[in-house]
Amino acid sequence: MLKIMKKNKSCVVAFLITVCLVYPWSKACGAEKGTWDLSENGKHWMFFYSPGNPAEDEWIEYEGKEYYLDSKGYMKTGWVTDKEDGNKYYLGEDGAKCFNTFTPDGHYVGPDGIILKSFDTYRKAVKKELSALLKDKQYKAAASQSLPGFLLIDLNGDDYLDIAVVHGADSQERVLLAAVWKPGEEEIVRSAESDFTGTGESRLLRNPKTGAVWLVADAGNGWDRDYSVMDENGSYFENVWHFSAELDDWGEPEYYVNGQKYAQEDWFLAMAMAEEEAGDCIKEGCLPLDEEHIKQAVDREPGPEELPLWQP
Repeated sequence: MLKIMKKNKSCVVAFLITVCLVYPWSKACGAEKGTWDLSENGKHWMFFYSPGNPAEDEWIEYEGKEYYLDSKGYMKTGWVTDKEDGNKYYLGEDGAKCFNTFTPDGHYVGPDGIILKSFDTYRKAVKKELSALLKDKQYKAAASQSLPGFLLIDLNGDDYLDIAVVHGADSQERVLLAAVWKPGEEEIVRSAESDFTGTGESRLLRNPKTGAVWLVADAGNGWDRDYSVMDENGSYFENVWHFSAELDDWGEPEYYVNGQKYAQEDWFLAMAMAEEEAGDCIKEGCLPLDEEHIKQAVDREPGPEELPLWQP
């Protein structure tokens, strides 16, 4: 049985010793003249503007890359907190500030080098939601016959990638979970769910013209079917059409749409119109639901169109 929720509720490892270029947009001081050299103990790199005149406690820009020298003049690597803006920046093994990449401890830094905290929170929440399904006893039983699949797709038109889990990665015969990411609350809200052993059928479809996502749920008996559309920028599916049929006292079928009686021909015509409005079944990008593919889908660099969503 499908339960539909209601509304109530990069670092580059290279060390170059040449003349630095000055970029007016950077807060790092330009090192027009100077050289890199090792400290006396041979353990740290230092930058000298001139002999005996090291860069200390400052950012410098060298060959288009930014470096930080501490109060002793030692080049830093790893995480550094900027004293002026309070932000943390990651410096690679070569000392250069990193941009648009994952750090070794799992954070993602954006085009300005700042951690995209919301993106980190999102990835953690999606992993938690999907990984919880892997521990479900019903999942393990279902996986022995047909491995469930999942998609990260925008369900409500707000450009954030939401979650859809289906019974079979290939057949997609039943929706097991539809869940929406709410950026304001930074949490995942379940929109619809069903168990792994259900008998009904359900599909996610997208209208090619409007982009609206529909959930079509059939009880499996051919007599009861619901067409529900996802609220734009919302979290829940709103039922638009409910088709049902039942036998009268003489054993003849009676047809209903949203509780109103229809002639058989009109009933099938209305269902065809509903099917056309719902659009095409969403299948692209479906991956097997396992740890490897969860990591592959979630721990990926955001594309250019996604970056603005995660910028602080």
